[in-house]
Amino acid sequence: MSARTRRGLIALAPVVLLLVLLAAFTLMDPRIATPVNLRNIVLQAVPVALLALSAYVVLVTAGIDLSAGYAVGLAGVVMAGLLTGGSGLPAALLGGLAAAAAVGLVNGVLIGLAGLPPFVATLGTMTIVQGLTMFAAPQGLMVVDDPFLTWLGQGTIAGLPVPVLAVAAVSAAVWFLMRRTRFGLRTYAYGSDQAASRLTGVRTGPQMVAVYLLAGVLVFGSALLLVAQVPLVQPNMGGIPLLLDAIAAAVLGGTSIFGGRGSVGGVLVGVLIIGLVTNALQILGVDPSAIDLFKGLIIVAALVLDVGLRTLHTRAVKAAA
Repeated sequence: MSARTRRGLIALAPVVLLLVLLAAFTLMDPRIATPVNLRNIVLQAVPVALLALSAYVVLVTAGIDLSAGYAVGLAGVVMAGLLTGGSGLPAALLGGLAAAAAVGLVNGVLIGLAGLPPFVATLGTMTIVQGLTMFAAPQGLMVVDDPFLTWLGQGTIAGLPVPVLAVAAVSAAVWFLMRRTRFGLRTYAYGSDQAASRLTGVRTGPQMVAVYLLAGVLVFGSALLLVAQVPLVQPNMGGIPLLLDAIAAAVLGGTSIFGGRGSVGGVLVGVLIIGLVTNALQILGVDPSAIDLFKGLIIVAALVLDVGLRTLHTRAVKAAA
């Protein structure tokens, strides 16, 4: 099998899995495939989609961002606090963006310039961000009421949901950045072979700062859509569950945990897979803890497959040499 054919099959695998799961769940309960329910799956997946794109950008470098889930909560709490305090929407959006971007910037500096391993660095910032979020929202629950956010979360344009259009626009921008710019090419190169990228003149430190800063901006987008859809803001609105869904979606979509491989389209398909599984198991009446177990098994299977694909690729390279 040629390398090109193998890449094509890998790219199609998430789509095939999505269709197989949809067919299987529909046989169990026809309600799952109704237009109304499929629309609900897509809308519920919207915040996860942008966080999954954030995970994808980082995973391409063979890194990880454990703080992203809690950074969603921090950005949401900052936006809600400024809005309820009377600061106005522009100030609230800037505040939320600054909070999420700051987390990304700190991660980038620790990893790219200080040389800390991504797992260690983001584990530390995760704990800090969690504490900051609780400190920023001592009252616990905040109710956000803003016409623009209501439109962003529930409005339509030409019959299409605004949040879905927003995700499509951001996804297109991320695709262009990762596939048609030097930044994206250098990011893939770094994930494929860090030593080789350094030898070609890539300033890997600043590159990592830029990657994690971009991830922080995408985290803000996830928080914004989450607040727009669910105007009841609380410190635990993000956290580990949202992060695991995002990472699982990225990996299921073909993004390698070893870096150097992944696509925006694959990530979006992975998001739909996670959304479909969650929704279908809820309709089927499965216990919430069992849903987490099932999603965990899917993540493990995807990771095992990723390891297998990496092994096959390494063998193919050695055989060609």
